[in-house]
Amino acid sequence: MNNASMKRLCSFSLIITLLFSQTVFAWSSVGHRLTAAVALSFVEENTAERLISLLEEHPRFEQDFLNAMPASIANSDSKSKQQWLLGQAAYWPDIARGLPDTERAKYNRGSWHYEQGEWIRGAAQLQGNHYIGIEPFPSIEGAAGDSIRSEEAVGNLVTAIDYNTWVVANTSLPLEQRAVALCWVLHLMGDIHQPLHTGSLYSADTFKRGDLGGNRIPTGELNLHARWDQALEKAGIAGNLPLAIEQVSGFNQPKIKGVESDWTQWMSESRQHLQTSVYTAAMLEAAEKADANGDDEMPSTELPDGYNEEMKRISLQRIGLAGLRLAIWFENTLP
Repeated sequence: MNNASMKRLCSFSLIITLLFSQTVFAWSSVGHRLTAAVALSFVEENTAERLISLLEEHPRFEQDFLNAMPASIANSDSKSKQQWLLGQAAYWPDIARGLPDTERAKYNRGSWHYEQGEWIRGAAQLQGNHYIGIEPFPSIEGAAGDSIRSEEAVGNLVTAIDYNTWVVANTSLPLEQRAVALCWVLHLMGDIHQPLHTGSLYSADTFKRGDLGGNRIPTGELNLHARWDQALEKAGIAGNLPLAIEQVSGFNQPKIKGVESDWTQWMSESRQHLQTSVYTAAMLEAAEKADANGDDEMPSTELPDGYNEEMKRISLQRIGLAGLRLAIWFENTLP
């Protein structure tokens, strides 16, 4: 990586960490809980039991799980409890952002939730960035996944999945560490299916440091990133779960056993959506005008007819795939 790329990466990491500390992460609580619910619907019962057993070793299981469980769930059947606990685990890395200072320092990892758009590896050779009026940045070739064996080696969403999947599958590591990593696996495999966590929009002036994954693209009351995060919020888990499962199963039970997991392929898919479906022509035109005028920000743009429906369709598909792929990884790799 050259000096310019390194400086841009450091600047991007600092800005997006500061911004995300005040806004939403990829997928809302509903989105992450829905991903876990889809996964639970595809795994074997003994796999689900092993997941819960590992989760019970979490160092904050009592505070953030048992004490947070609604009474209606605590008094319900075991399947409902499993679904709630795995959903809470999938959302827990966002909960960690609000913990007291000492605990937050132990568990919160802001840079793990997103990906720099010029970072490539494996099946993800397409950049995630849009460029307005400037030459594309040089691609940054990422380190091999099997080299990521410490937190110090983690620099982004993909390498965070590399690391945390290794921790969960490593029976020589402490159970508490593996339980925390399980939460991150549940969370990050959802994050990587959200297109706006895999690249940004850059320009010569207004978006010199990027639009921070759509956080700087106003679309009425919500910015573009928040709209995608909350695309399925209104219908909740119960309203979306059958539709999400239908997106990935159809009339046949998908093959689970023996299927390999490649998160660089998942990132490539998200970037395809980022390049073709997420930014509208009006957004790109408004960004181009703002940049030409030397404006600090771009004006809000209205979403075209059909945009929200297409966003929901893509979101259901991506969350459904994330859940299915979690199930595949659990069934084939979980010790």
